Amino acid sequence: MSDASGGSQPRFVRPVTPAELTDTIRALIEQLAPGQTPVYVEAVPMEGEAVNECFGLVNRCVVEKGGEALVGWSLWELPTLFVEAEFHAIWRSPSGSLLDISPRSSPTARVLFLPDPVRRYEGRSIDNVRVPIRRDPTLLEYLDTFAAKFEIMKRGARVDQHGEVHLIGAEAAEFQAIMTRQAFLRVQLQSQHPVVGPYHPCPCGSGKEVKWCCGTPR
Repeated sequence: MSDASGGSQPRFVRPVTPAELTDTIRALIEQLAPGQTPVYVEAVPMEGEAVNECFGLVNRCVVEKGGEALVGWSLWELPTLFVEAEFHAIWRSPSGSLLDISPRSSPTARVLFLPDPVRRYEGRSIDNVRVPIRRDPTLLEYLDTFAAKFEIMKRGARVDQHGEVHLIGAEAAEFQAIMTRQAFLRVQLQSQHPVVGPYHPCPCGSGKEVKWCCGTPR
């Protein structure tokens, strides 16, 4: 493994599938779906489908092929910085196999899926839940920018809107300010991203430690 610049010490650049249930992840599970147990689910994205549109795709798959839609959360981790839960749906095939069939902008081999038997998808987007692993001021502000971005994208009548959102005027300027600040904070945090080591979750998204997956980084 190597980073984009060809260096010998690759760093994590985005959250990946956790390799273990840390205390922070367990606390997040109890916050979202108490008593539920997450499971690793193979990612087999359907070709030609829209990215990150799981609910419509899974429901359509149930109609066409049978099986069942399961609603819950995909759990992610950016080691040493934060954990994240993404409201998500997967497909249980008629044979009982659990599959994540939705294409993603960042492909992954498996997801860690937390079933949520209480929550239902009601047509509106739900922001990801992000929990810092440590109380670093830069990190906390960085996570706040995601919440601010979601708020403006779903403000007012846009709460029921899907797909691309076009902002104009003051809102466009506000959104650009948020994104500029987020980019600045991301740079500040880069030095805190851990070097990918043998006991970290593998960046391929397998849910295994690097040592037991793609190999120790060199």
